[in-house]
Amino acid sequence: MTTMRRRKARPGRLLPFLLLLLALAGCKETQKEQDGKEEAAQEETAPEAEEESGSAQDPELYILLYSNPDTKRLFLQSASTGRQEEFSYNGGTYIYDRFGESTTISRIPVGTLVYLAYTDKMLLTSLKEATDTFLYEDITNYSQNPEKSMFTILGNNYYYDKDLKVFSQEDLIALNEVGSQDALTIRGMGKRIVSIVVSRGHGAIALKNTELFEGGMVVVGNVEAQVITANMKLEVPEGTYSLSAANDGYGGSCEVTVKRNEEVEVDLEPLKGEGPKYCQLKIDVEPDDTIITLDGTEIDCFAVQQLKYGVYAIKAKAPGYQSWSGRLVVNSEEAVMDVSLIPLGDVKEEEAEEKDEEEETPEEGNASGETVTTGG
Repeated sequence: MTTMRRRKARPGRLLPFLLLLLALAGCKETQKEQDGKEEAAQEETAPEAEEESGSAQDPELYILLYSNPDTKRLFLQSASTGRQEEFSYNGGTYIYDRFGESTTISRIPVGTLVYLAYTDKMLLTSLKEATDTFLYEDITNYSQNPEKSMFTILGNNYYYDKDLKVFSQEDLIALNEVGSQDALTIRGMGKRIVSIVVSRGHGAIALKNTELFEGGMVVVGNVEAQVITANMKLEVPEGTYSLSAANDGYGGSCEVTVKRNEEVEVDLEPLKGEGPKYCQLKIDVEPDDTIITLDGTEIDCFAVQQLKYGVYAIKAKAPGYQSWSGRLVVNSEEAVMDVSLIPLGDVKEEEAEEKDEEEETPEEGNASGETVTTGG
């Protein structure tokens, strides 16, 4: 009797216990699902929550003045009011380039025009490069009229105001520090230039011991050619060039590196060597009936010319072809010069001849016309 009662009691006691375990397990699973849903909801609504905490899109256009990656701070200026502001950024700040692609602050150079969104604590939530502005990159085809506060770029006129921001290697500079041969990146809106960045600057070459070469010619790569004067200085774009000098039987070449905003000294004494020196010059002409003159004297195009180191005015002409003139700087022991004239095409030969008669041999100090050097 007693044994049977105990056997009947066991199922009744186990059933509530099993139901309780199942209920607890169901609660745990439900809690996990709820936690997962809450996390997903937080990820989806994170930007909205940030906006609600004070982030807002600023409609003003800003100029990037300076960035500090160590402190994650940016300094920007309103393009319309001139007001300057300091902002912070972090890993959650969205950065977009001009093409709408995600990028980093380090790839947004100074002078860039941007739109911002930020919180009331001046924390940037987004920075986007402006697309409703104009951009000219690395241009040299421009001219400036300071009196009218105007640049002419590819035939179009743009104005600037006194608060124009000009940068060189991330430093602010004055507009008058920009060289005439500098390459510029220019940004603005409408017809107004807002910022200028010197993308390729200039330096100077100071010539030393010029006495023997004065009145001769100095050529720096293909960017500068001038008559040599006493202790002269040349302003040229930054870069590495072959510098050639020649005069009255003396001359030579050397390599020179010009750095931005720096002056490099070149001593012409080592270029002198022993003299006078002569060059064996062969001239290849096209067409065959081309007439060439050196310093006004006609030469035999098919004979090797022995020319003393120095500078010569050279002209070439042929019937049915456009005439050509320039300077020839002789500063090597031997050289081959190619002279290929361009056919007149639709231009009347009489008009070309009249133009040729009007052309004069370049005067000393006048850099007009092409300059060719036998040394390179």
